[in-house]
Amino acid sequence: MINKDNYNVLRKKYWDVASWALWKEPGARPKSNVGDLSVFDDPDLLKKINTGFVFVGLNGSGQHDEYLDFSKAWYNFHSDMPRGNDYKLRYALMGTPFWGSYITDIIKYYQEVDSTKAAKYAKSHPEVMKENIEAFNEELRLLGGSPVIVALGDAAYDLIKENFRGVNEITKIKHYAFTIGKEDYRAEVIAILSKYLR
Repeated sequence: MINKDNYNVLRKKYWDVASWALWKEPGARPKSNVGDLSVFDDPDLLKKINTGFVFVGLNGSGQHDEYLDFSKAWYNFHSDMPRGNDYKLRYALMGTPFWGSYITDIIKYYQEVDSTKAAKYAKSHPEVMKENIEAFNEELRLLGGSPVIVALGDAAYDLIKENFRGVNEITKIKHYAFTIGKEDYRAEVIAILSKYLR
């Protein structure tokens, strides 16, 4: 469990570029309630946070801006966009030991839909990558321990492997935007990550 002081630092510094694998349960539709941030108002929130795993995307896409509640912390990865796929990550992690994990992007404050362009940007701007790796190291330090890093997609995985020098184990799963049904996505995620539960 994360301590309150560290949680507050994370919230103050990364509230708009990170979040937690905590979502309100879906209603009648699989995508319903993904953007409901009331889960973060729970007085027992810190007990629900899981610091054993960190899911890491490449960067924010910028496509979801009109569907995000910028007035509240932790809105990233909680988009109500009708064509969005955040719901698949919720579905994949709900009811598993990975629920409550920290989620962040390795490239912060750079919006680009095309992961190839985002990775190219990072490689051509080493000073930006250095700043982002420093921020990522701080996030990990505040979480405590040595969480398993779960890269969301090949581009994030490659960038982390190339730049991160920590001792954490690093694995990857498909990005939830990948064209795959939610049932198959969940089965694949659990199959890959189950080795960390033994």
